[in-house]
Amino acid sequence: MRAEAREARRSFPDPQKAARAVSNAVTSLGWLDGVGRVSATVADDGELDPAPLVTACRLRGIEVCFPVMRDPAPIQFAPAGPDTPFAPNRFGIPEPDVDVELLVSARELDVVFAPVVVFDAAGHRAGRGQGYYDRALSFLLNGPRPAKPLVVGLSYECQLVDGVPCHPGDVTMDAVITEERVRVFSSALARRVRR
Repeated sequence: MRAEAREARRSFPDPQKAARAVSNAVTSLGWLDGVGRVSATVADDGELDPAPLVTACRLRGIEVCFPVMRDPAPIQFAPAGPDTPFAPNRFGIPEPDVDVELLVSARELDVVFAPVVVFDAAGHRAGRGQGYYDRALSFLLNGPRPAKPLVVGLSYECQLVDGVPCHPGDVTMDAVITEERVRVFSSALARRVRR
């Protein structure tokens, strides 16, 4: 399932157009209103590129953080501006090359724009299979779900599958946005959609 989806996204015909469509969808929905800090990623392995969305956030004065992997801890997030140096992590994915004192946890984010390998119509996602995001967001599973961070997947429509096998420690997305449509899984987020 993952292999097919990764191949499909790597061969997507117009990735820049799709990335702009996803960014436009996020901004038109009003999900950035009142937001102070988000996380995004550097696109890798054919992922939908969050770069237009990162630019839109920065233009609104929103601080953008990127994941930093420091085992054995869950991923943390580093604020990064256009001039922040990046270096490849052990998977070859660029991450901010900053002092550890600057790192923040997922609890300190308003929105997590999460990368997706596959997703289903119930809001389940699968990434690369290591569980980094699920561990970082595991606090969302304890009791009533807090208002933040929202977990919004960024994906191509071709990555939709019939069902993603889920486990007790998996965090369900609040929404996923593709180049074709917006799927909202959280009733709290559905109320925030501009009419």
